[in-house]
Amino acid sequence: MRPWNIAHRGGARSRPENTLAAFGYAATCGYDGVELDVQLTRDGDVVVFHDYRLKPDLCRGEDGLWLKPPTPRIKDLTLAELKRFDVGRANPASGYAREHPYVVWRDGERIPTLVEVAATAKKVCAPFYLFVELKTSYFDRAISAPPEELAERAVAVLKANDCLDRTIFIGFDWPGLLHVKQIAPAAQCWFSTLPQSWFRDGVPPPQDDPPGEAVLWILRAWAREGISPWAGSYDAVKYGGSIIAAIHAAGGDGWFPSWTDVTDEAVREARTFGLKVGAWTVDDPAQMRALLARGLNAICTDRPDLMTHIVGGR
Repeated sequence: MRPWNIAHRGGARSRPENTLAAFGYAATCGYDGVELDVQLTRDGDVVVFHDYRLKPDLCRGEDGLWLKPPTPRIKDLTLAELKRFDVGRANPASGYAREHPYVVWRDGERIPTLVEVAATAKKVCAPFYLFVELKTSYFDRAISAPPEELAERAVAVLKANDCLDRTIFIGFDWPGLLHVKQIAPAAQCWFSTLPQSWFRDGVPPPQDDPPGEAVLWILRAWAREGISPWAGSYDAVKYGGSIIAAIHAAGGDGWFPSWTDVTDEAVREARTFGLKVGAWTVDDPAQMRALLARGLNAICTDRPDLMTHIVGGR
């Protein structure tokens, strides 16, 4: 079985992330789909942007200058206000630009709406999947829209644009996914999970990109007590310590973990529950090959070009 080759944020190491330029390029390259982050504007539009605030390294104002922190929250701006910012090029002096040296930048790109992304997807004759991450904060509910509200609006947009059947909803804040299943039971929801080393005793390995000690302490305390706000009452501790069993109990259609958690044993467990399995974010060819051998359904990567070289196109 060949896994779907999913371009993370449209393929963030080849085109400006989360832009129509990236999504359109991914479609023309024959990738199986794209991953994108959605949020709500102040006036209720569903837009595509990763951070909860405008990212200074990627956003230029109408004066052509890159923004300086503190920047406004996405939820506090209207769609018209967001469309004023150019997100087609990283500040060349930024760490982001140094970490993305091969991106073909495109000046004039604007923050897209989910409607615009759906229109791009519908132009592709072959199946082209949208992995739509419902981007809401479980640590600070004030910084983003309520997860249920975002889920409502995203489902409505995708239904209205005849794209719900090619959408897989993902997200680390499970209340949004749970609400999707309530209002659209047939919609596919693959529950994203944080690296599981964050919840075990000891220091997580560097490849799991752990947060600071204070945040780890909070996450572990929530998990032990079964009160994680992101879990929507489906903490692993209530299911024998198995995050996969928790996803199954929550009605998930798939498990979408960090690639570091995709072991043979974990994949077997997910299959016993009938779950599909994807992995994020895989940019190393050796890791791609290892995951390919485990029979995943999807691999999400900033380098879909490398994935094509390894597994072939559709």
